[in-house]
Amino acid sequence: MTGQKRTAAGLLVFLLLCAAVLFAFAEETPDSPSGIVAKVTTPKGPLKMRAKPSPKGRVITYVPNGSCLLVIEEDEAWCLCRWEGKTGYCGTEYLTLLREADPGILEYRVLRQGDKGEDVLALKRRLQELGYIRPGSTLTNIYNDVLAERVTLFQRQTRMTEDGVASQELQAYLYSDRAPQCSQNLPAVRSPVMNEGNGLRRVMCGCCMGEGCECCGNTGWIYY
Repeated sequence: MTGQKRTAAGLLVFLLLCAAVLFAFAEETPDSPSGIVAKVTTPKGPLKMRAKPSPKGRVITYVPNGSCLLVIEEDEAWCLCRWEGKTGYCGTEYLTLLREADPGILEYRVLRQGDKGEDVLALKRRLQELGYIRPGSTLTNIYNDVLAERVTLFQRQTRMTEDGVASQELQAYLYSDRAPQCSQNLPAVRSPVMNEGNGLRRVMCGCCMGEGCECCGNTGWIYY
């Protein structure tokens, strides 16, 4: 083999080795996590993520109860976990492993009353698409009591725990093709009272907005 051929062969081997190292490194980056999804289930309050697998380990962060995280290494007492870019140890007894869950649910955060953001607005838009919020309703980025009410409707229809909180599991289901259209009557939204002048007053039925439904006896109005 000539010197040029040996040099070319050596360069090819070197490039292949570099490619293998880069591939292995890419497999270990946080952008492509591998592990088991687990849900934090503490008796109350958040779960402490520690720097060492010990009750005396430095607290890195607090993971809210009900949140999901990724278990990288599983052990009887402590699990090495990743949550929102942080890695540390959490007590195994406070984690419920969801072995069949898609790690994609970790893209969502738990949403509840008082939260604000684009993900809250996206949640409202998706619920509106499925009929849990009336068409034409004004949508904001605030998780208010009305949104909690409509999340509860979705939970009722899908037989989830009715707490008005949009968990990560709920959002993953809500945005999937399996999410059901609303088949329930929406709560009434009453318009200003109109006085009929004969002792009767009426308000437009919030379920049908005057078009007629079971709630108002197909009149479009509620008399009292």
